[in-house]
Amino acid sequence: MPVIPPGMVFDPNGVEILSLYLPMLINNGGNVVACLGEFSDLIKVSNVYSCKPEFFFSNDEPDALGRGDHRFVFSHREKIAQKNSNGKRPRRGVHGSEGGGFWRSSTGDKSVMDDHGRVLGFLNVLNFYEYHGNNNNYKKKNREEEFKKTNWIMYEYRLNRENFQEWVICKIKNTGRKRDAPNATMDNDDGGLVQEIEDLVSSLVED
Repeated sequence: MPVIPPGMVFDPNGVEILSLYLPMLINNGGNVVACLGEFSDLIKVSNVYSCKPEFFFSNDEPDALGRGDHRFVFSHREKIAQKNSNGKRPRRGVHGSEGGGFWRSSTGDKSVMDDHGRVLGFLNVLNFYEYHGNNNNYKKKNREEEFKKTNWIMYEYRLNRENFQEWVICKIKNTGRKRDAPNATMDNDDGGLVQEIEDLVSSLVED
């Protein structure tokens, strides 16, 4: 397995995703090995709308690939209305034996432009809502009490095309996930150093 040097994290911005990674994956039929070689695990190929978001973080090995606290997924989308060729609303409900939920947009489409002002594509930020108990059948009317908003958030990137875009790259992360405090040891060391200095000053004063 390739190893990214410590301190480096794979976290491309919207322009990089829409100008490089997404077109490259679409043109290669989602073959991440052909696109990324030995770093193919940096972008998973899966349907993010068919499973709960924690699936992409389960059974993780030590993060030698520098994926940080997020995951990138090359995913396929389906239209809600298959009979309507002009329909652009994707299906975002998640159903499974362990319970389900759905992704809900919190921003709508936001344009992502390059340095020349050309619109490369669009970003949509979504939150994941989880069904309560055994309820796995979302209905828009009077069902607010049957689901809850979670800490999972997803950034969905799609290209700027007239027709419905079946392929997207999604960045998933848990905003409530606690990260190790990098300065914890330093703070403790600083506290010990301060105590040593105070002890030294006290001994000098007493002398």
